[in-house]
Amino acid sequence: MSISGDFSLGVAIPAYKDCDKLRRCLGSIAEHAPALLPRTVVVDDSGDGSVANTLRASFPDIQWVLHEQNQGFGPSASESVLSCQADIVVLLNDDVLLLSDPAPQLQQLFRDPALFAVTFRSQREDGAFREGAKRLVWPMGFPRILHGERDQLPPVNGLHPSAYAVGGHAAYRKEFFAALDGFDPLFEPFYWEDVDICARALRRGWASAYCPECRVMHGEDGAIRTRHSAALIRELTMRNRLLFAWRHLPAHLKPLHTLSLLYHLTASVLLSGPAFLRAFLSARRRWRSA
Repeated sequence: MSISGDFSLGVAIPAYKDCDKLRRCLGSIAEHAPALLPRTVVVDDSGDGSVANTLRASFPDIQWVLHEQNQGFGPSASESVLSCQADIVVLLNDDVLLLSDPAPQLQQLFRDPALFAVTFRSQREDGAFREGAKRLVWPMGFPRILHGERDQLPPVNGLHPSAYAVGGHAAYRKEFFAALDGFDPLFEPFYWEDVDICARALRRGWASAYCPECRVMHGEDGAIRTRHSAALIRELTMRNRLLFAWRHLPAHLKPLHTLSLLYHLTASVLLSGPAFLRAFLSARRRWRSA
């Protein structure tokens, strides 16, 4: 913490290939929260340094970390957060634009010593609501995330509760993030790693919250969707959903989860095709090796 008693704030951005998206992201920080630029870290995960080489001169105040090989979102995001010299680190995807300065709200919210993370209000380009607070539910013993406007929970003691903070637009207490060793490689290359780290934080008594006053705009065509087929994304999402369930499933739901697994595996073989079966076998291999 600084001498004044306020938290130091910084920004961490994992970037891949797309200079135009990152330029807009950094430009939004310069416009809405210029004080954060000197504590901004960009991990160029392109493998060839192309993003850093193109933008370094335009943004001389930020810190660049270059990967010689693409490592994926989880490792790059964790490294960017842990490399940031700040108490509270705002983690942004390179296709996310700040629409407001989050500093005033974050300075207030993180005075709660048990607060781990804060997720921001995300909107689409037309201004429509995209994401807010998250609710984790377990229908039929499977984890499911609710995040529509009607799914938002009312504030509790001034905090809007959220099951987790979205990795693409959230602020993390770096001390706690480091204690948890960042995002777990179990969920590489993407999805459910942000749900998992907040669930692990909650086990230690560290909560997550939602701040609707911290606003961002999030594009729909990020690096994951442009680099991977829809079928592969669905399979990896289901695999990681299963891994999350096996780690965090409430004990009283284990029999229901087993029955649901039998149903989905049978349906996958007989009716819907092998996608779920592939996801299950991949999850089981990864779970055993971990």
